[in-house]
Parts: sequence; C-alpha cells; structure tokens
Amino acid sequence: MTYTCPIFLLLLGLIFSTNVDGYPNGLQVDSACPNLVPGHGPTSQSTPPPYKITLNATSYTPGTPVSITLLACNGAFKGYMIQARLADTSKNQSELYGTFTANESNPACKGDNGSALVHSNNNPKTTVNIQWIPPQLSVGHIIFRVTYVQEFSMFWANIRSDVLYDASLNSTSGALQNKTDVDPVCSGGQQITSITTTAATSDTSKTNVTKDASCGQTKGCFSSCSGRGCTFIVSWATSANISIFVLSTEILNQGKTYIALGFSSDSEMGDDSVMACAMNSSGNVFLVLGVNRDKNGPEIFTDSEVQLLNSSTVDGVLSCTISRPVSEKSNRYDITKPWTLLLAQGNTVTDANTGVPFLTSHKERKFISEEQVTANSIVDLGSDTSGNPMIKAHGCLMVGAWIFLASVGIVVARYYKPVWEVTLCSQKVWFQIHRLCMVLVFCATAAGFIIIFVEEKEWSEIDVEGKQFLVGHPIIGVIVMALTVINPIMALFRPHPGTTNRPIFNWAHWFVGTAAHILAVIGVFFGVQIPDSQVPYYTVYILAAFVAWQLFVEILLELITCIGRKRDRSESYELNGGGDPPKAIAYTESNKVAIVKLVILVLHIIIVGALSAAVIAIIAIGEKELED
Repeated sequence: MTYTCPIFLLLLGLIFSTNVDGYPNGLQVDSACPNLVPGHGPTSQSTPPPYKITLNATSYTPGTPVSITLLACNGAFKGYMIQARLADTSKNQSELYGTFTANESNPACKGDNGSALVHSNNNPKTTVNIQWIPPQLSVGHIIFRVTYVQEFSMFWANIRSDVLYDASLNSTSGALQNKTDVDPVCSGGQQITSITTTAATSDTSKTNVTKDASCGQTKGCFSSCSGRGCTFIVSWATSANISIFVLSTEILNQGKTYIALGFSSDSEMGDDSVMACAMNSSGNVFLVLGVNRDKNGPEIFTDSEVQLLNSSTVDGVLSCTISRPVSEKSNRYDITKPWTLLLAQGNTVTDANTGVPFLTSHKERKFISEEQVTANSIVDLGSDTSGNPMIKAHGCLMVGAWIFLASVGIVVARYYKPVWEVTLCSQKVWFQIHRLCMVLVFCATAAGFIIIFVEEKEWSEIDVEGKQFLVGHPIIGVIVMALTVINPIMALFRPHPGTTNRPIFNWAHWFVGTAAHILAVIGVFFGVQIPDSQVPYYTVYILAAFVAWQLFVEILLELITCIGRKRDRSESYELNGGGDPPKAIAYTESNKVAIVKLVILVLHIIIVGALSAAVIAIIAIGEKELED
C-alpha cells in the first residue's frame, strides 16, 4: 500500500505526458490518414492558418522530383502530415500518390500508389523542405494536403496547396494566371499563398484594375469602373457545379489590403456569406471565409471545398482566383439562388504571433451590385454608387461654407466698407453681409465636422497609394474647425475703434480668418481626391479655377482700392460693427469706383456661386452617375 500513491502518480504523469506530446515522432497516426485530422486533440482551428505551402513547379512529369516547402509565416509548428491526392474531386480522393523524402521525417499511410509523410520529432519548425517523387505513370493533376500542428490542442487540418498539373494533360495553369475560364475539375488551391505571377496583368504600365473583355459575354462581372480604370472587378464562370471567381482590386495601405465578396439577401450587411482575399504585412495572401452576423466583421470559418487557386500582387493590383461549389453547406450559401453582391475593400491588421491578417471595417469601402445575380448569370453589372450620404453631406457643407460663403464674406469685409454709407438694422451694410456669411460658415462647418465624426466614429486614417498627402485631410479639418470657433469668440471681445489694441485685433482677426480660409480650401482639394468621395478627378480643376478667380478678384479690388483711396491704405482694414465711422475711414469712393466694385462683387457672387454649385452637384450625384 505504501507504493500505491507513487505508482498512481507515475501512471498519471505518463498519461499526462502522452496527452501533451501527442505523437512526437509522428508514428501511430493511421487514424489521421483518411482526413488528416490528428486523433490527439480537439477539432481543427477555424481561423486561416499561419502557414503556407510552396512548390517549385507548376507541373510534373512521372519520376521527376518536385520540391515542396512547408513554411511558417510567423511562429513555428511542431508537427505535420502531407499527402498527395488527385485534384479532380470527381475521382477517388482516398488514394495517395507518390512518395516523399525529407530530413527528420517518417513515412506514413502507405498505400498501393504512394504514401504520406509525417514529422519525426516535435521540435519547433519554421521551414521543412520536402521532395515528392511522382509515380512512374501519369495519374492526373495533384493537390498536396497538409495538416500543421502548432501545439497539442491547436492544429490546422487539410490545408491544400496549389494545383500541381500533370504535364501530359492539357494544363489550365496559364488560364488561371491570365484570369480566363478555368476547368473546375482542376480546382485545387490552398488557404494561404503568396504566389506572384508576372502574367497576372496584361499591361504592366497601368497600376489600376482593367476590365475583362469577356464580361457579359462568357462570364458574369461586377465592377466599379470609370475613365480612370476600375476600383475593383469581380468575375465568375460556372461549370459542373463549381464556380470560379476572380477578385481584383487596387492595393491599398502599402500592401495591407483585402477584397471581400459577400452574398446577401438585401443590400445591408448581416447574415452574409463572405469570401475574401487578404494580404498581411509581409505580402502573403490569405483566403478568408466568414459570415457576417452584424456590422462588426465576419465570423471566420473554414471550408476545404472553397480553395484559393491562384493569387498575384502585380503593378499595384491584388488578384485572387477562388474555386467555390455552388451548393449550400453550413455558412456557405447556395449561389444558384439570386443574391445581392456586396463588395468591400479595406485594410488588414496582421496578427504579430501568427502572421494572419484580420479584416477591419475601418475605412472600409463598400459597393453594392445593381441587381441580384446567381452563379450562372452572364451579366456585366456596375455598382450602386449612390455613395455614403453622410460623406456627401460633409463634402457639400464644406464646399458651400468655404468656397462660396467665406469667399463672399471675406471680400465684402476687406474691400466694400467705403461703398455703402447706409446702415441695415443699425449696422453697416458690409458688416451685415460679412456677419451673415461668416455665421453661416460657422454653422455649416460645425455641422460638417459633426457629421463626419458621427459617420467615422473615430479618427479617420486615410491611406491612398501614391497620395500619402491625403492623410492631412482630417488634421486640416480639426484646425479649420478650431479657427472657425476662435474667430467669432475674438470678435466678441473686439476693442473699440481708435483704441490702442484695435490694430492688434484687426491683424489677429485677419490672420485667423485668412488661415482658416486657405486651410479649408486645401482641405476641400484633399477631400475630393479621397476615394470615398466618389467624385471624378476633374473636380480638382474646377477648384483650381475657383482659386484662380478668387486671387484675380482680390488683386483687382486691391488695385482699385489703392487708386481710389484718399487716406492711408492700412486704415481700410478697420472692422467697425456700427455707429459713426471713425475719421480714419471717413471717406466714400466716387460713384464710378463704387459702381465698378459693385459690378465686380455681383460677378464674384455669380462665378463663385456657379463653381460651388458645380462641385456640390458633382459630390451629390457621384462619378458613376455622371458618366452614365
């Protein structure tokens, strides 16, 4: 009895040790051979694997070795199993083909035509180099299936490689890379890949996405295109109950980009089946599958039947080819039924431990198909680009405030004091016009500022490839809002005319107002170049015409004022809100000069108003509707 407790503890320790290590030498894994699921732990992880499979060839010939690399994108794995099976899912999937050789490994799952390979120790591994020896006779296109074991209770099962084509058969590898129709029986792929192909784009001089000529002819397409190219394009073709989707988009945020396609019963996020291509910070491309339960992002799941056939990151374009059965399975929807397509682009955040990118809704760009489609639809659909009404309202308010109202109010205050002797509601006419304009500027700016913060819910990080200066747009907006608040507060404490501090106030009032106007106009220039504004680039030229006109009018009025002024030029900046004018500006301009200046003011209001109305209309309508 005295030995019972130590023996019991020893047995318990042996059991615990076995459970922790699993099969450290990779042996005794026969139960995992059919589906590559280890028998020593829970179910496979549902998140995208932090590992990838690379091949040194796209096709094979009998007896010629093919090099395979199992690579950890971040961290390490302790165990693995790799098998070679037929890519043709209509054929026997239980047969293994060829043999494997590698250092520190053991053969497993021996069959009539080949065997699998497993680890021989549980040391952490970041790279495993493997040689696969094909059978002596051609057997067809091959897929390599791998299970990675990170820890005893954490593994990713049945991860698939790209298709390794049988060189004796008609290979579709070139068709895949050039985005033409794909033979669905060759559907293979992997959950993660970082393949880059120079054939992925037809014109390497362009950095934007180009539309497929076969859209609406032999395949279905959903895109958002303009004269500058396409923001994205999704194409699909279906055969033998397998759909091949090609997703292409501009690379955003210096590579950390994703493009996600959702199948929705309506035009809103929620209960949508999603498949996405996502780049991590190292440039590796992942296939991410999920379902949107709400607006907080997709719940990730895995589906071995949905496979990433090919990916490329060439000339600023991320392109992925995905094979997907049309049938329904769990969170995968039946796409023979009609669905509204939802397309989202955005930035990814890479997990520091696993290297897996996560989709973020921050600064996500969303597009909705014009009508519902099925997997068999041969259509060429654009996106519903009515745009975000909050963003449109923000832009329209800022243009109205700073391009029109501020431009008129500032010109009147600077150059039209001597034109009117009469008062309006006990205040000088020029002052009433100036005050009305600037009060409206304050209200519109505050409303626009609040609207965009309500929409974004946080600080807006703008990152547009090739236009890094646009990151300054929200910074400028905050400064303009602050100056817009400061100026009327300063006016409340305006010293009386003729007092010692009045010149100081005049210069401070002029500086704050001028700085706010200049920065606001720069902010508008930046704003119309942000993709979310969905306005054509020529809007910049309309704004440039406004700047040229504003400068011309101010220079012209400055010259006229200098010529017609009978007293010191500096005294013309006196901002007197009411009462008798001080002697320093106790002069009136001649009728001819006053008439000329009034004509200029009318022209200024008309031209600035027309330019502002044009920009507001462009923002409200949107680029796509203008082209249509």
